[in-house]
Amino acid sequence: MGFNRFTDRVALVIGGSSGMGAAIALRLAEEGAAVVVVGRDAEKLDRTVARAPEGSTIVSRVVDVRDEAAVVELVDGTAEEFQRLDVLVNCAGVSDIGLLAELDTETWQDILAVNASSILYTARAAIPHLKRTQGNIVNIGSSNALHKNYGQPAYSAAKSAAESLTASIAIEYGAQGIRANTVHPGVIYPTGMTGFMGDVPGAVEAYSSHIPMRRMGTPEEFAAVVAFLASSEASYVNGASIMVDGGLNQVIHLPPTVAT
Repeated sequence: MGFNRFTDRVALVIGGSSGMGAAIALRLAEEGAAVVVVGRDAEKLDRTVARAPEGSTIVSRVVDVRDEAAVVELVDGTAEEFQRLDVLVNCAGVSDIGLLAELDTETWQDILAVNASSILYTARAAIPHLKRTQGNIVNIGSSNALHKNYGQPAYSAAKSAAESLTASIAIEYGAQGIRANTVHPGVIYPTGMTGFMGDVPGAVEAYSSHIPMRRMGTPEEFAAVVAFLASSEASYVNGASIMVDGGLNQVIHLPPTVAT
């Protein structure tokens, strides 16, 4: 690859068990960062760590990001163990499928906790450490934050909240040298939310036909954009919302009852 942008840097990747989060953790490790990758599934985290380049520094931590106290302990512990913190990536996410009338309160609260509240918890804990290194935060949003999907009311609301919170971090802490940006994935395959398509004949091709580039993105393509934003090459990018979706956000999507 030839990049070595994170030598002597420490990155904390929340939600790195698989898919985009794993690809981000591996990309940062490949470019020289010491990476702490976090998730709720120890077995999946082990698989991510096992894929890291030989000689890289990457360790896993099992933490439920809905638990604020556990998040604070994680962030402070990472900074203490590695003597610094330079990059925080929030990629934890869960979604809902169903109409608003079917959405129960417990699901609503859980989706907000994982997709939005966890960003508040991690950022608040990380900012004192990031001030010392002039570090930065990259939060993973969704195309749903900008163009809502039919049948995902809680997920869309949570990702909108995450984007707004990222902008507030950028505004409030930019003068102290901390940057914060959001990257919105479109349809990235395979990930937890799109992996099922491989089991449905023709699903990948059918969905891809709606994307201007006529294909889905890969976790590695998405990770490359995150790595750029986390690097010093993006030193004047702050408060940005970047779409990585092959142009899908330019296409009008109608709910099934209208489209048919």
